[in-house]
Amino acid sequence: MSTMDAPGTTSSFDLHAEEDSDSDSDSSALSSSMSIDKLFPALLQCFGIILCGYVAGRTNIITSTQAKGLGNFVSRFALPALLFKNMVLLDFGNVIWPFLWSILVAKVSVFFIVCVLTLIVASPQGRYSKAGLYSIFATQSNDFALGYPIVEALYQSTYPEYLQYIYLVAPVSLMLLNPIGFALCEIQKWKNEGNHQHSKLLIVGLVVLQVLKNPIVFMVIIGIIAHFVLHQTIPAFMAEFLDGLSNSFGGAALFYLGLSMVGQLRRLTRSTVVTLILLLTAKLLLMPLICKDMVDLLDNSNISALNHSSLSNYAFLYGVFPTAPSVAIYAVYYNAELEVVTSGMVISTFLSAPIMYVSAWLLTIRWMDPQLLMNSLQNISFNISIVSLVALVWTIAVMVLSKKFKRLPHMFTVNLFIAQFLLCIGMILWNFVVKEDNFIGQILTFTLLCSSLYSTYMCCLWLLFNRVPGRLYLELQFFCAIVNYGQGLFSFALFGLDKHLIILPFKKRLYRLWHGKAEEEVPQTADLPEDIRMTCTQFTKYHKDQCLQEIVKKKRCGKRTMVDCFLGCELVNWLQQVGLAQDRGEAVLYGLRLQQGGVLHHIKQEYDFQDSPLYYRFTT
Repeated sequence: MSTMDAPGTTSSFDLHAEEDSDSDSDSSALSSSMSIDKLFPALLQCFGIILCGYVAGRTNIITSTQAKGLGNFVSRFALPALLFKNMVLLDFGNVIWPFLWSILVAKVSVFFIVCVLTLIVASPQGRYSKAGLYSIFATQSNDFALGYPIVEALYQSTYPEYLQYIYLVAPVSLMLLNPIGFALCEIQKWKNEGNHQHSKLLIVGLVVLQVLKNPIVFMVIIGIIAHFVLHQTIPAFMAEFLDGLSNSFGGAALFYLGLSMVGQLRRLTRSTVVTLILLLTAKLLLMPLICKDMVDLLDNSNISALNHSSLSNYAFLYGVFPTAPSVAIYAVYYNAELEVVTSGMVISTFLSAPIMYVSAWLLTIRWMDPQLLMNSLQNISFNISIVSLVALVWTIAVMVLSKKFKRLPHMFTVNLFIAQFLLCIGMILWNFVVKEDNFIGQILTFTLLCSSLYSTYMCCLWLLFNRVPGRLYLELQFFCAIVNYGQGLFSFALFGLDKHLIILPFKKRLYRLWHGKAEEEVPQTADLPEDIRMTCTQFTKYHKDQCLQEIVKKKRCGKRTMVDCFLGCELVNWLQQVGLAQDRGEAVLYGLRLQQGGVLHHIKQEYDFQDSPLYYRFTT
């Protein structure tokens, strides 16, 4: 990045410009108010379990039908037990109520901003349901499954009382804001019916019922009653039972979250991209900023600057928590905005991980040594340049060996790769030039880095209008470093894994090493497992003729006409229609067994059976 100062240079940021002279005594204490070292393991734990669930669902180890059982256990047994236990043990004496009101005001503000803008901008068709669901999407966070482990990692050793706010904010938000969203959805449902059979009183009743049916709301009410009846103590005969159920919530909920993400991004269309970007901006950017500002504005009861600043940082991190999966359930129930809500839930979950980590780290920057900060920025740029350089060498080699560089538009793409290659070389040279103080090398490096100047305009404009960098500026600097010097990684991901040159030969070689035979060979019936042999025999004897008549046709594939073939997604639909599979996951497993048994194959022998518009044909 051409505007970045290297280690050892004289210019540095005045990160202490905002500090008062009398705050030095609190600096060391405040730097330890957040256990930042424990955040990365907590994020790795949470998102590792989510990834395991996603892989299990993606590979059909657990189908969507089977996942419903796990979802019911999490939402109807484990989560209610966790809520009941913590509401009984909750110490209301340690609650800082202005902080709680600040978070609620922030949520209400974001809710009504999204709601009003949607009602103004959206088309009349489906306007009210969009306003209701989008507002819930922007304000309902995944507090228990994902938020609680993060807060526990950051504050368990310093401010353990912060954990109880998770159990206070989420239920109140559900009882206060969600009913408004449900009411808007019911109004849209009432308008769509045309004859307006339902009265307004019935709509109110449906909304109240929808709220009370939520296990979180119901169990919080029961837990608060038990809190006063049991005098903040769980009876011994109930303690072990509640501990067993509540302890099972964390891992099961995260695993189910990963399962629920499978196939959701397929719903995303071009027409919904702009809406999704605006919603993610409201959820991951607007919400944390308003939460932090509201705490700074309303929480004036804390005499200690240490506690006030810590609460403000906590409010910011709370706002970054991603959208809860239950919003997708609401979208399915009202049959509205499935594409936006389901895709947004997946994207917000994975975007929240780097945002939470970087934000938590940057919140401590005020008390860091400026030179240490610049060294960190330089090291990140240098390290990512090396990794990106290796990826670019691979990608350029693939483009040359596959001879794609001779065709349009890859001819221009290769030029872009070369520019990225030179950019990485320049950053690496910068690191050594600074240490050796080579003037000629500095001039050469400066010339190479000028090609990335356009990506740093925002940083320059910031300093033109505000000489104090601020945390957001520093976050932008790190983002620019990653984007500028990590371009090779994006290029490698898009172009470095060529299907015909890399993936397919590797896949065939791996298959041959694993099975001792070529993938194209039709397996012998005697060598097949019993379940595959029975599936193939049953399908061939009872269902193949009907399937041939209904889905096997002449298909157009570019300029070629493929005879007697069908699409993978068509067979998946057909298997569900005739009752051979309960859901699409089971249908894919059924198709894979048919392929392993030699009943069907891809027209070019390149792909396994998939629920996608790929061409397959039955073996004659």
